[in-house]
Amino acid sequence: MDFTHINRRKSEQITRCISNVGESTNSQSLCFFCTFVLAEKWCTLSVTTRTQTVSTNKMKKRIRFLILIVIFTSCSNNDVKRVELMELINSAAVAFAYNGSELDSFLQNPDKAYVSGYFYFESDLADDVIFGLDIEWFEGVDNPINFLGADWMALAGFQRNGILWFPIGSPENLTGTPTNTDRWEIRDIGQELSPNIWYKMTIEANFGAREFISLKLEGNGMNIEIDITGFQLEYPNYIPFDKPALTYYTFALRSQEFSPENQGGSKVYFDDIEIGIKSVSGNTILFNNSFENQTQIQEIPFVLPVSPISSIAENFWYFENDDAKINITNTISRTGLKSIECNADLSKK
Repeated sequence: MDFTHINRRKSEQITRCISNVGESTNSQSLCFFCTFVLAEKWCTLSVTTRTQTVSTNKMKKRIRFLILIVIFTSCSNNDVKRVELMELINSAAVAFAYNGSELDSFLQNPDKAYVSGYFYFESDLADDVIFGLDIEWFEGVDNPINFLGADWMALAGFQRNGILWFPIGSPENLTGTPTNTDRWEIRDIGQELSPNIWYKMTIEANFGAREFISLKLEGNGMNIEIDITGFQLEYPNYIPFDKPALTYYTFALRSQEFSPENQGGSKVYFDDIEIGIKSVSGNTILFNNSFENQTQIQEIPFVLPVSPISSIAENFWYFENDDAKINITNTISRTGLKSIECNADLSKK
């Protein structure tokens, strides 16, 4: 997966404590100054007797103190909220599959494969967050079928408003050149997705032809199959593992291009992920994972110039990239006690 070249736009966040006062690089000092002025104006009371004057002076001190606390607290909170944002986040988790007789046959003669799984989001999820699944074929460097270290990606994702995204390959990919993920096919399925519902999505691809086949979405009375036959898979990365493998992913991504203020919820949950091989006789399940046997995500044990695939634990979830915000959680699950949470929050760690 490589999303570093999706169109982006930098946004500048400016915090003001008091409107019409102007910008300041020291917002706390500005708050103190404004608070003092406001307190003085608030406490300038008109009195007519000495007794009232004494009482009013005490009140002035109390009011000034209270206003200082309230406004300073407000301004300090504004400082906390001024968080530096990333231009893009792709919170993706990845698992590997490379052993077994059925998989060995597939990796020697790639054909049709699929990834399926369930996703869930809560009512506060922002409309711009894109989330979904991905299955990829790594060719390896020892004996590649097409190109040394090639990575063929069958990824698709949804927004909650029913917009489907999937990247398509470039002509250069078919001559062995990886490209940035900047060519997207976008479809409107004509129906919004509902929060607090588990939906099942399935991606099917023909890795021999290096093309998509179909995408399915089921749940909440919906049963949609979209024919995307013929759309070329992208080759986004040179991946120097020694041996071939299938990899599968959950992800939630977001860009400042579409969310300059990083507002709304950003968490999507996944459960019961499955990958398999398709044939005329039916599906052969290679792995399924419900996150019950894992408590935390780890970094991929990768070394250059060539990394041994045997150093990777199969059916175990790793961070796909350094910025990914991934968590195994027991707060929401479809089956068992756990699911995986992909958080597309743009705030820098």
